[in-house]
Amino acid sequence: MSNSLKYKITHNDASCHQIVVNLDASDNIHIDKDFTAPDWAKLDHHQCSHCTLESSQHPYCPIARNLAFLFAGASFGDSFEEVRLEVETGQRQYSAKTTIQRALSSLFGLICSLSPCPYTIPLKPMGLFHLPLANDSETLVRAASFFLLKRYLEHLRDPALPVNLDNMEDTYSNLKELNKCFVKRFREIDESDATVNALILLDVLAKDVDYELEEQLGLLNRFFGLPETNDGFIVS
Repeated sequence: MSNSLKYKITHNDASCHQIVVNLDASDNIHIDKDFTAPDWAKLDHHQCSHCTLESSQHPYCPIARNLAFLFAGASFGDSFEEVRLEVETGQRQYSAKTTIQRALSSLFGLICSLSPCPYTIPLKPMGLFHLPLANDSETLVRAASFFLLKRYLEHLRDPALPVNLDNMEDTYSNLKELNKCFVKRFREIDESDATVNALILLDVLAKDVDYELEEQLGLLNRFFGLPETNDGFIVS
């Protein structure tokens, strides 16, 4: 776990975008005190349909404000342009050939998880132990593992609390709605399609996790030497 993560996206013409995500003492994204967020980052600008925040207390959407700070002045162009992505987390470096869309989707996921939005706070541990470009299976395993670990730690404090995946589907259903609402925000401010399509890809990953919890969780049994099932249960 590091207090700084760096994304570097290098294009075919050797130009690059570099986004550095610094964390404060509370493991939230650090924003300069003199930063003034744009109007599109205000809470009531295409506010998420299920948002629980009040603009009187939170004038800016936590996620939008972080995105506005980190992406100030950036324009990424074509979603499907092949690029070289390099990510530094402090402990290690990742490097991969990918597309703008996938690189931004991974970065958006990181920023969302480290933003104090009520619906992304459960993802904070995943952000602190970030895995760039995680695919659908990796996302499922990581999400389920972190969710169960949280439940176990809660169980240690209160043995009456069960250790299970109940409510995890609700978490990802809320994320899907959030992603759809953010697409509306970005369609108004970005002339390129890269940021919008990156959010759409992030929405697809959320749907995959939601779908796989119901349909494919049982297929993970084989990794533990257990019989595979299609419904998440072992049938004797």
